[in-house]
Formats: sequence, structure tokens, C-alpha cells
Amino acid sequence: MKKAKIILYSAYGNHSNRLLQNIHFEAFCKEYNIDFINSTFSDMKKYYSINRQHYGRFDYILQKFPLMLKVFKLVLKIMKKLNLVEFVSCNEDQDNTAKLLALLSTPRCLLVGGWYFRDHDLTKKYQDYFISKYSLKEEYYKNNLLLNKINKLKESDKIVVGIHIRRGDYKYWMEGKYYFDDNVYLNYMKKIKEEIKIKYKKECGFIIFSNEDISIPENEYTHISKNEWYIDHMLMSKCDFLLGPVSTFTMWASYIGKVKFFHINDDSSDIDLDSFAYCIGRLG
Repeated sequence: MKKAKIILYSAYGNHSNRLLQNIHFEAFCKEYNIDFINSTFSDMKKYYSINRQHYGRFDYILQKFPLMLKVFKLVLKIMKKLNLVEFVSCNEDQDNTAKLLALLSTPRCLLVGGWYFRDHDLTKKYQDYFISKYSLKEEYYKNNLLLNKINKLKESDKIVVGIHIRRGDYKYWMEGKYYFDDNVYLNYMKKIKEEIKIKYKKECGFIIFSNEDISIPENEYTHISKNEWYIDHMLMSKCDFLLGPVSTFTMWASYIGKVKFFHINDDSSDIDLDSFAYCIGRLG
């Protein structure tokens, strides 16, 4: 019997955004028994523990033979240009789930793209499956020095807090609303350290992640990551709490590590541990 098929045709944003975009479409397809192919993922799949059981038969062939995937993407481009296959853009914040279900009421192939496709219930339902599928391959973190430091902090009964300092494009995004200097982060670190000592009667260690150089000094309990983004995702997921500005980077790490996070909205340092929450059910 012919099945409906969804092909993620156009990626959205950078690495974390693309992972979140994918996970919502993939969860939807898994729930409704729809064949799913992400034609945009070939540059990222090498980092993850994706194996044969995670692919449909046709998708597996495409991913195994890069030349076939290139030809496939070229064919899709031509078919889209000639209107031989339907493209559905989910770039408006609406009930895109209902829209896709209506279009797929009869078996067909849809190309999809856009940022606003969301099914939070299903990303929650299949979280363990996706954690397994999108866990980082051991070869990328074996003998990682910072991971060893995180483990040592935990072995010494410290609570590990991941601090995400996002700069770069944040100077201009949303008119710099979430662009904070190092002193703002230091004040938040001081506050959460106090909160942890009061609530848990424990000291904490900090792991700092940033996309540019920072002036916060390192010491026995404060370490700065110099790793690639995909390793930082994994390292963040090993922390006990995550703190940073509004960003899909911390959300993805929270999702794959089941770690509570808090997004900084201002420079007030106003925070308490009850404000931290899991990403489950509101991914992206």
C-alpha cells in the first residue's frame, strides 16, 4: 500500500535550529506512520548515533550513497520548479499539524520547510527515541578533557551549571535585547551559586560555553569550553542546570540531556532555582 511521504526540503537556520526543525517534523511522521526524509541533513548526520533502524529503506540508501542524495536533491529541485510536487512552507505561526494532516489525507509526497511547524506533545512522547538517535558518537568526545572535568566536579559532590554566553549575531538580533556583557553573566553566576548553597547545601562548578572570547577567569571550579558546537551540545547536556539567553542551543542540550534550563531575559540577576524548567513539551 502506498504511504504518504514528507521530505524536509529546506533547512532553517544554523545547527540547533535545524535540529529542532527536524525533530518536530520527524516526530509528526513517526506518530502518523509517514515516511520521512531529511534531504538537508547530510552535513550533520556524521556526528550522531544514527543507524540502520532509524531510516526507512529509501532514506537509508540515500544517506549511504552521497552521490544518490545529490541526484535526488537535484531531481526534487527540478520537480519543485515545474510544480510537479507540492511544497508546504510552515513559516507562519498557525496550526501546521492540521494543515499537513489534511494534505496527507490521501497518500502523496510533500516537500516541507519553514520554522513554525511544532508538535510539542510528540517531541515529548518520542524524546527517549530521539535522545538515542541524536546522541553524539563516542569518537567525538572520547577522552575529552572538559567532560573529565565535569565528571570530577560531580564526583566531588558539586552541582554543575552550564553557562551559555551568546554573542556574535545577538548584538543585532532583536535589537540586542539578549546581548549581555560578562559582568551580567558573573552576577547571575553569583546568584545561582547562592541559591544552590541554600537549597542543596552544596557548592557548584561552572562550565562556560561561548561563541566568542570572554574575560571571565578560569579556576578550579570554573572552566571554559573550547570545543566545537556539536561537542558543546553534549557537554551542556551533562550539566545539572543550564543558564543563558533565549537560544535554541540551550534548548537542544536541555532536551537531549533532560536538564533544567533558564533563559535570561534581562540584566537584573533576578533568578531562583524554581524558575528552571525542562525543555520537554515546549521544544522550540
